[in-house]
Amino acid sequence: MNASPAAGQAGTLVFDDAFLRKLEQLDLLARRIFRGLVRGEHGTRRRGRGLEFSDFRRYQPGDDFRHIDWNIYSRLDRLFLKLYATEEDVTLHLVVDASASMAFGSPPKFDHARRLAAALAYVGLNNLDRVTVTAFAGALGADRPPLTTRHQMAPLLEYLSGLECASPTRFTASLRELATRTRSPGVVVLVSDLLGGDDPEPGLEALRARGHDVMVLQLLAEEEIDPPLDGPLRLVDAEGGSTLSVTVDAELRAAYRRRLMHRLESMERYCRRRGIEYLRASTAIPFEDVVLKYLRRGSVLQ
Repeated sequence: MNASPAAGQAGTLVFDDAFLRKLEQLDLLARRIFRGLVRGEHGTRRRGRGLEFSDFRRYQPGDDFRHIDWNIYSRLDRLFLKLYATEEDVTLHLVVDASASMAFGSPPKFDHARRLAAALAYVGLNNLDRVTVTAFAGALGADRPPLTTRHQMAPLLEYLSGLECASPTRFTASLRELATRTRSPGVVVLVSDLLGGDDPEPGLEALRARGHDVMVLQLLAEEEIDPPLDGPLRLVDAEGGSTLSVTVDAELRAAYRRRLMHRLESMERYCRRRGIEYLRASTAIPFEDVVLKYLRRGSVLQ
């Protein structure tokens, strides 16, 4: 059996053909949103690929060579694309938290986050027009050309495998930067532990103001949900570096769990109030179950 473009190994990311075939059977909720059940008949006219000529624009990395105007190139020695009036393309933007706190846990939250991003990208390339994957921590990562075919999965896996967790989380600056980069409304999936120096709400609001449909996938390590701690300890903030000396007992563990649940439920209420899809997952759940079962139940995939 021939290997699929995304099968094989790139760092710690491995996808076999059987798993990829299961992914192909899934459909993003975004497809249903943008294909007519929420926003009409997906008939927004824009410049793109179609039958009615509209304009030209400069070629950008990732554009389809088939739409280059070679007559202009022969005269100007520059690459331009022919643009046509067509229905609005749908772009899936995957935003992966690569801050220092994502390195916590066994397995690390970041391993889960990268695998989820790769799987969602693969599903998106089966169903939508294009996919972008960007990491962020203290700032949003460099702009990357959009993916348009599954044959681009190999460099995506290489990119994800090369990422490292570092620096504090800056949700507001990173998500606002993403909002300014995007040209038209799409679907944004934020994969993060939502732990950091600032709250994610202002950044999420910036994306909503841009017209995006936003989905939040919050990943937590099992050690964060139920810390296996006891006795006198010195705790270190993974992102800020500050320390705290505490004595952990049953009462403190119970207070911690109450505080954590309050924070998680507050984020979930905010998302539901603002029309943002929200799903919470633990790294204790096997990766395949998160993608193929848990996300499906949470309505990110169906």
